[in-house]
Amino acid sequence: MLMSFHDLRSYGIHATDRQTGSINDFYFDDHDWRVRYLVAHTGFLLTGRETLVGAARLGTPDAERMELPINLSADELRTAEPAEAHPPANAQRHAAQVLPDTGFWAPYLVGTELFYTPTRAQEQLVQARDESGAASAEDSEDMNLRSMIDVTGYTIAAKDGEIGSVCDFLIDPEDWKLQHVVVDTGHWLPGRRVAITTRCIKAVDGLEQRIHVEVSRQEIEEAPKLDTFDDLLVSPYERYGSLGIWPA
Repeated sequence: MLMSFHDLRSYGIHATDRQTGSINDFYFDDHDWRVRYLVAHTGFLLTGRETLVGAARLGTPDAERMELPINLSADELRTAEPAEAHPPANAQRHAAQVLPDTGFWAPYLVGTELFYTPTRAQEQLVQARDESGAASAEDSEDMNLRSMIDVTGYTIAAKDGEIGSVCDFLIDPEDWKLQHVVVDTGHWLPGRRVAITTRCIKAVDGLEQRIHVEVSRQEIEEAPKLDTFDDLLVSPYERYGSLGIWPA
């Protein structure tokens, strides 16, 4: 069963001892298209904090209760790593960006309350890395980390031109793999949404905010319209062919 990211964002989180928090985002790896972290919001709306839950801790979503069970207690979730411990690639690039016209660093939010300059944040990171001797291999892996919220809205660049933008993701909660990107072609084909397998994706360009796919505009234009996600679940191969099924 595939789950929509849009739908999952309305789910609560059920820890091992009680319901707590809500789903804010998922961070995924754009190399293997697997979810790496759930970004959970705990506490009050304005004063709460966002913490990370590894994919191995995620259970099977309960559609009836609209809950996502996790293998952590409420206290463990509350004290888990903050979301900024593993920022997605775009946030990392922003932190290292110098304003071109002034030579000054742009301000950057670190944590949940205070703004720092990237200079200060970078100094802290360098100091921490010097103390440990070297940056971990995980740092480089984080350059493939993407936020579903951030990638929503990216332009779809087909082999022969742009067509549509990302409006949702379809996820298999059995292995937390992103199987399809849902594309809204409204500016090109009014009222149409189509599902494109992540297998067709060649690259994700965070700077240009584009997803490059190995299909033509015509193939996307001729793909059957996706009225509901049930259309995709019933018979994805027959309905969408190479655009809508994750190959075995």
